[in-house]
Amino acid sequence: MPKILVIEDNPVEIETIKARLKQKQYEVLIAKNGEDGIRLAIDEQPDLIFMDMILPGMHGLEATIKLKQLPETKDIPIVALTVMDSSEFVATCFKEGVSAFIKKPYNFSEIFAKTEKILGSPEPSLKKVMIIEHESSVMTMISMILMRSGYHVIASGNGEANGVDILEERPDVILWNNVGQADGAFPFLNELTPENETSIPIILLTDSESPEEIETRMTQLRAKNYLSKPFSSKELLEKIATVLSDYESNDAAAK
Repeated sequence: MPKILVIEDNPVEIETIKARLKQKQYEVLIAKNGEDGIRLAIDEQPDLIFMDMILPGMHGLEATIKLKQLPETKDIPIVALTVMDSSEFVATCFKEGVSAFIKKPYNFSEIFAKTEKILGSPEPSLKKVMIIEHESSVMTMISMILMRSGYHVIASGNGEANGVDILEERPDVILWNNVGQADGAFPFLNELTPENETSIPIILLTDSESPEEIETRMTQLRAKNYLSKPFSSKELLEKIATVLSDYESNDAAAK
């Protein structure tokens, strides 16, 4: 799995780019300033660095110059992320060894395109997503989005939860609309989510706009997050990537 170091101090951008890159099967490392980024690059030897050019303390360009001077990191490709796009600044970035330049605010198609150009296409995701949804149109829409994004989809034909199927398939995440399923009280939930760990993270699918009802249903399912309909493909993929990332982080910490 290719390893990408993101040197960025904006917490919103950190979480977004981390989730999207993880969804594409990249390992993601985070540093919030240039000094930490240099140390992490030396220790972890990432395959690619995304470098914000405006950082607290050491400027991103200064950090880039230092990385290119060190024998341990000089060959690591660096992609500059910045709002500064004057021709002089861009020329300086390339002169100092930057491999590509992306202007903020960026879109993720550009991020992925630059990443794949440098590292090649990532391995397709083998993550399994189970969908428990009674609306066939919603089921089809979600299935198509996930399959196009490389997920293996396990769909419940009638929108009903089947504990045997869930336990046998062992999906990596479950998208679950529990409308009409009395109290959400399924005996096998204890096997899916033991008291001291989360074996399979659950995302609630809901039509409700009531925070109280959403909270109640999340509690019933022991869901880690939720999606309110209608939602976009971007929202769906980001939510799944975030939940899987949090689960994998917690699982690694537990070990």
